[in-house]
Amino acid sequence: MTDKINKSISEVLPDFFSKNQVDEFQYIFNSSLESKSNTEVFQKENSLDFKVEAGLSYRSQIDLLVTFAENKLEREKFLSLLLYLGQASITNGEFSAAIDVNEKIINLTKDDRNMANLAANAHLLIGEIYSRQASWQNCLESINIAIGLFSSISDVKGIAKCENLLGTVYGDLGDIQKAVESFESALEKSNDELNYTQKGKIEINLGIVKSIKGLFDEALVYFKRALVNYQKVNDKKRIAEIHQNIGMVYFKKGDYKLALNEFDESLALGIETNYQQQIGIVYLSKASVYSSLNDYSLANAFADKSLEVSHKLNDKLTIADVYKIKGIIQKNVSNFLLAENYLLTSMRLNDEAGNQLNLAETYQELGLLYKQMDKITESKRYLNLAMKYFKEINSETDILAIQKLLGDF
Repeated sequence: MTDKINKSISEVLPDFFSKNQVDEFQYIFNSSLESKSNTEVFQKENSLDFKVEAGLSYRSQIDLLVTFAENKLEREKFLSLLLYLGQASITNGEFSAAIDVNEKIINLTKDDRNMANLAANAHLLIGEIYSRQASWQNCLESINIAIGLFSSISDVKGIAKCENLLGTVYGDLGDIQKAVESFESALEKSNDELNYTQKGKIEINLGIVKSIKGLFDEALVYFKRALVNYQKVNDKKRIAEIHQNIGMVYFKKGDYKLALNEFDESLALGIETNYQQQIGIVYLSKASVYSSLNDYSLANAFADKSLEVSHKLNDKLTIADVYKIKGIIQKNVSNFLLAENYLLTSMRLNDEAGNQLNLAETYQELGLLYKQMDKITESKRYLNLAMKYFKEINSETDILAIQKLLGDF
């Protein structure tokens, strides 16, 4: 098997095809590479200078494989392959391919009640993609369709998956109370000791909520429970997420060495599994640590790397967070004009995405910046905006920090 075929595709081919069929697909793929035009002979033609992203190569592999498999596999096996390719595409950061694959599943199953579970999971995966891109209306529509389909076949665990995703959406929108209610309802429906994966997902999200509220020890309990559950099934992608979240708790507690250890664990697993969104988030987290350690050059390098990955994925929430940390870095090196622009950009993006928590954090940073610039009116305004939100979610750590800042005027 040549290494030119994406690993997530090549490693699953033997599960669905005979050796002769795998060889046949390999031949088709190799032939497609050989048939590509050689643009080097057209170097004088300026319009060919445009660099096409590598993602198109992955997408062409998906297109070739779906066509190849459709007439080779039984219907149920073909649908199973599509489900796998949809999830693999999300991990690889190929969201457009993932949506198309899942829409194909929906079209193949929409009139078959016996396939309602597959259709529901496809809608749920599409909802997950839209949530990563902060496309909230599309996300909620997909989740609600999935809930309806799961309900029609009395699939309680499927409904729990939907409620868990709803909780993350409410969390991203800053409605912490609704997020907690959704997570707790999902956890109750997943109360099955053998259902390690689903319980682990919900425990991660409850840990995030506790961390947001400044309840760090409680957050660590949830994260470590989730870690045990995912280690039982060796889910490296989720284990990567948990190390990232544990690292953020240590970062908030000011234990930067432990935080970096956790981030490095997460990054290694993210690279091993090609979990691109996670890689972008870890780069951002490391930028935050190095900024706190006053290593601004390294912090900026990690922020730029995170921005590169996040732009490829159209991960709007992480992009907004990158601008926030870049604003903090520039504030700390006294480049106030650039810091203001970065922070206002973060504020705009968070406002457009409806992310109230990140918006409040950016308000706080703008308040700090304007305080350093002796713009007292602006500083008080943004600190009070941040305070209003943190009081709504009862985040004692943030409330105390802002009260101290306001008391210094």
